[in-house]
Amino acid sequence: MPDRPPPSQPDARPSAASRFGWHPEPGLIGIDDEAASRPALEGLGVAAWKTALDYLYDEALRRSTGTPTGYAELRDAFYGSAPADATARRGRGDDPVSSRGPGPAPVEPTASAAILDEFRRRLAPHQLNSWHPRTLSYFTPPPLAMSIVGELLAQFANQGVDVWHAGPIGAFVEEEVGRWLCDLVGYGPASFGILTSGGVMANLMAMTVARDVHLRRILGLDGPPRGAQLEGIRAYASDQTHFSIARALDELGFPTGTLHLVPADERFRLRGEAVARAVAEDRAAGLVPWVISGVAGSTNTGSVDLTEELSDVARREELWLHVDAAYGGGALLSERDRSRVPGLDRADSVTIDPHKWFFQAYDIGGLLVRRGDDLLDVYHHAPEYYRGGETSGVVADPADEAHDDADQLNFYQRSLEGTRRWRALKLWMSWKHLGTRGLGRLVEANDDLAAYLASRCAEADDFEVLPEVPELSVVCFRHLPGGTAAAARLAQDELDRHQDRLQTALVDSGDAWIGTTVLRGATWLRAGIVNHLATEADIDRILDDLRRLAAGTPPEDLVTR
Repeated sequence: MPDRPPPSQPDARPSAASRFGWHPEPGLIGIDDEAASRPALEGLGVAAWKTALDYLYDEALRRSTGTPTGYAELRDAFYGSAPADATARRGRGDDPVSSRGPGPAPVEPTASAAILDEFRRRLAPHQLNSWHPRTLSYFTPPPLAMSIVGELLAQFANQGVDVWHAGPIGAFVEEEVGRWLCDLVGYGPASFGILTSGGVMANLMAMTVARDVHLRRILGLDGPPRGAQLEGIRAYASDQTHFSIARALDELGFPTGTLHLVPADERFRLRGEAVARAVAEDRAAGLVPWVISGVAGSTNTGSVDLTEELSDVARREELWLHVDAAYGGGALLSERDRSRVPGLDRADSVTIDPHKWFFQAYDIGGLLVRRGDDLLDVYHHAPEYYRGGETSGVVADPADEAHDDADQLNFYQRSLEGTRRWRALKLWMSWKHLGTRGLGRLVEANDDLAAYLASRCAEADDFEVLPEVPELSVVCFRHLPGGTAAAARLAQDELDRHQDRLQTALVDSGDAWIGTTVLRGATWLRAGIVNHLATEADIDRILDDLRRLAAGTPPEDLVTR
């Protein structure tokens, strides 16, 4: 076939304005027109970054949470007033619900400046502000700046990290980050780490692998157990385990009663001896023990189960050991504090959430499996439209270029998820920016603040703390109105209501954000310290705020930053 002659003139592409002139900013739609679009995109970037910094310094560092703080009030503030004669939207059944709710989708385009302005006016003043140094609420840290940059670049690149061809370099970055996480917990070269949306997804995947690999082995089945084969099986966890373990068992088809909750010790830890007793009782009753799910850093108290003891029981009884270290796994970053979460390398699988104690922007969780092939055994499926790299072993015809990527890294074969965004880039960049030692310093500072808060409560007559020495960076404490002796004369429910009133007033003030939890039937204030901007002065101020609120100071009179 003769060569094609060169074109007489360069291909003429229509301008962005001619293709997208229906929009007020055609350069932001037809971005392949560099002459028109690069200045427009640079301007949008400057405006967007300024909007983000305005939020940071005008709102996020000024108040721990926006106003108003109540659900109904904030819903009204967002949606605005409904027409007086509007028909109320209907809820379940015939009961009317609030008429304030989502409006119709926009029909006509809007300029970017107006949308950014709406963010400033309508959204920015009403956030839970993780950046505030006295926001010690859930495990929501202020994200590292490099994590935010990584998220921006990942979204610009828009890699689909499910099939290698859809995100070729993204797959390698995720593989590398997974390797770093496996190395961190002490796993060997046969292990594999896969990123997830968070701990709930990671725990669901862990229980799925434990069912289809280990339970199948225990029962001596030819295929993964299903239906009636899941009856009479037992999983063991403490009463401090995350709700996602019970949810996973439900979703995987196990009947009610599969989860055997074993009481934790006085420090809210699951011990090997208690699990061994439960296993023996269940075997005697004709049940089939299957898995132990430990926790390294519980949400309630930060407690760390005795993983090494649990591992001894698991090996002796031939059980799968999973450890939910979604929060506490971050302690491994610290050379000083990694001994607080020992024995993770002895688990068959580990959940870890970098959007907790690795200070990453949402979302990025992870599941680490000591035998990486277990993921392939469970999740390997090859649909007909994924034609590349689906063979395994020796390619019949090495000259066949269609198979030159055999055994490529396709993450959908190792995960419950199909489409997966490039979560790894932000952690990859952040880890390089701070290094393990730098990340570890941030973790240590949080642990030190928790110890400081606990010691301040222990030395005061009007506060108490449980446990007295935090395992990690969660502190559960209570205010004792009038001091220890006076509080002892109060009914338990009255003391509980006092904690709830204080927490609500503190949040309403905007000067700090802490949560509450229930321990041994009583309500406690809870500070989950994963905020690298917090200082001892912030801890002192929170305690002072609580005392002032208990004495009757209105929330609006607390001085905010």
